[in-house]
Amino acid sequence: MSQWLDVISPTTEEVVGRVPAATPADVEAAVTVARRAFDDGPWPRWSFDERVDGLAQFVACFERRVAGAVDLQIDEMGGVRKFLGPTTAAAGPFFTRLVADGRTVPFREVRDGVVGKVVVLREPLGVVAGIVPWNAPVMAALTKILPSLLMGCPILLKPAPESPLSALLLAEAFEEAGLPPGLLSVLQGGVEVGQALVAHPGVDMVSFTGSTVAGRQIAATCGQQVKHAALELGGKSAAVVLDDADLDRYLPALVDNALRNTGQVCVATTRILVPRSQHDEIVDRLVEAVAAMKVGDPHDGATDFGPLASARQRERVEGYIAAGREEGAKVVLGGGRPVGLDRGWFVEPTIFVNVEPSMTVAQEEIFGPVLTVLAYDGDDDAVAIANDSVYGLGGAVYTSDPDRALAVAARIRTGTCQVNDGLPAGGGGPFGGYKQSGLGRERGPEGLESFLELKSVAFPPGTDPAIS
Repeated sequence: MSQWLDVISPTTEEVVGRVPAATPADVEAAVTVARRAFDDGPWPRWSFDERVDGLAQFVACFERRVAGAVDLQIDEMGGVRKFLGPTTAAAGPFFTRLVADGRTVPFREVRDGVVGKVVVLREPLGVVAGIVPWNAPVMAALTKILPSLLMGCPILLKPAPESPLSALLLAEAFEEAGLPPGLLSVLQGGVEVGQALVAHPGVDMVSFTGSTVAGRQIAATCGQQVKHAALELGGKSAAVVLDDADLDRYLPALVDNALRNTGQVCVATTRILVPRSQHDEIVDRLVEAVAAMKVGDPHDGATDFGPLASARQRERVEGYIAAGREEGAKVVLGGGRPVGLDRGWFVEPTIFVNVEPSMTVAQEEIFGPVLTVLAYDGDDDAVAIANDSVYGLGGAVYTSDPDRALAVAARIRTGTCQVNDGLPAGGGGPFGGYKQSGLGRERGPEGLESFLELKSVAFPPGTDPAIS
């Protein structure tokens, strides 16, 4: 008999739903139907345009469920409506962009080989296991589902145990769309379900978003089986505020990029690097801006900070705040639990100063509403501090000079970097990290091609193969 996962609201600490956890038999059955869909089914053999038409039906069916999906995500993981509303409503535009990127992928191309023509084929890779985190459940799932299926690969989706409810709406929409069987299975559960998927010989690729600790384990298993892995892992991103930055214009972007989703975003720029000569002025402005933001009910559209996603996550964040104090950093805002919010896993938005680059709060991913402000002396010093991290996922540069912005951004060892109020997470370009922030890329043509295998077909001299 299946065990059940209770879903507890981070706001009320009450059970808001239950889902059955997948058993080993469920995992085996899901892999079997996915393999059948890939090995014998029509989907991988459909044209790109046919797959686009089928997925457009799925997206349309989901868009009718967006309002319910937003509310479910708020209930299950505590994200605020300000964040989850537009993030979830972006499903349609996200798919439109994927399709446009997909049309640039050369599925068949003719090249000049050593002695004759070579046809290079890009073919669907196989069955994919998509393992996603809890911090933006729907968009995290769609970031796995849509590219995988668009490239012809069935997918086995494992949501986080903290946020399984919204995934059921995706499954409902998929079923309503009437696509071929076996293309999408949703398997609820914890670590053991993820491990079973990763280790299963019927799975050809693992696409994982989550912690670096878990990513290492997945990479090791995939390496033993010589299996493809795409890993989007942790971050400790730096926002470099240059001495000519227009804070009147860009302070809202600086705060939002650092604290969006109560700081529970992998690319959050939670290390704020400021010129030493402007340190006190910038800190004062940061404190004033963050102190004016609202902590409370995440269902309220005016709320800026909701609870953390779990009791365990709050304990983790509070542990980091304590470590910052113990190591000599100074709290200039927050540092405790909000007054008047006795229920729910809330933590005050917190700002540290007197932070040295070697401190725990400046090195480790906190994944909560905690900012560290570090002073630097000159652009070279700023770049050195920004690069003093095992991570390299996101980053930002604030300046009035675009050329200077690009020069600094190019020196930061990170997979994405925004300038001023440019979009985070690559802004539509490929998204992924350097160093311990992961392997591979999502989004853009580069992300789509990670779901494809390359095949070279060599012809003798004098043959001119047709590829239409």
